Amino acid sequence: MSLYCRTFFRRKSFGCYRLLSTYVTKARYLFELKEDEEACRKAQKTGVFYLFHDLDPLLQASGHRYLVPRLSRAELEGLLGKFGQDSQRIEDSVLVGCSEQQEAWFALDLGLKSASSSRASLPKSEMEAELGGSFIKLRQALFQLNSVDSSLLFTAQALLRWHDGHQFCSKSGQPTQKNVAGSKRVCPSSKIIYYPQ
Repeated sequence: MSLYCRTFFRRKSFGCYRLLSTYVTKARYLFELKEDEEACRKAQKTGVFYLFHDLDPLLQASGHRYLVPRLSRAELEGLLGKFGQDSQRIEDSVLVGCSEQQEAWFALDLGLKSASSSRASLPKSEMEAELGGSFIKLRQALFQLNSVDSSLLFTAQALLRWHDGHQFCSKSGQPTQKNVAGSKRVCPSSKIIYYPQ
């Protein structure tokens, strides 16, 4: 009996260590992307993008559920090209997570117009027709999404909303600049750094 208990607890503790190891590896990778601009730009080339329009995520209906499409950088550049935008628009994306295989996930809102940017909002209905989905209010689609997708989309929406609401420095009134990952905004004149809550 004691041999059985020891074997059971060893297996259980090995599973916990493996799970913890995966979590630590992902956390380190995300920290690297948030702090290293070049590493984040490199991750944007191989990562995937979740699209939003005015903070509503792009979803595709599949029976009674919604699927969340993920676009590669090449697909996103092709889409932007069709609407007369260049690949610089990808700089507006924010890092929202990564997979266990260190595939970075980004969110990009094509409907919000940044105050510090000359990029216009893209037409919602034309984009929906092109992508074969709809930009739907997240609260309306919540129960038709799986828990992983809904959690990721709420995180992305909150971060995009924070960036939309913190485009100016509270001290100098000057436009703030987002880092590549979107983990902070910096005021160039007062050097104040703002972080999402």
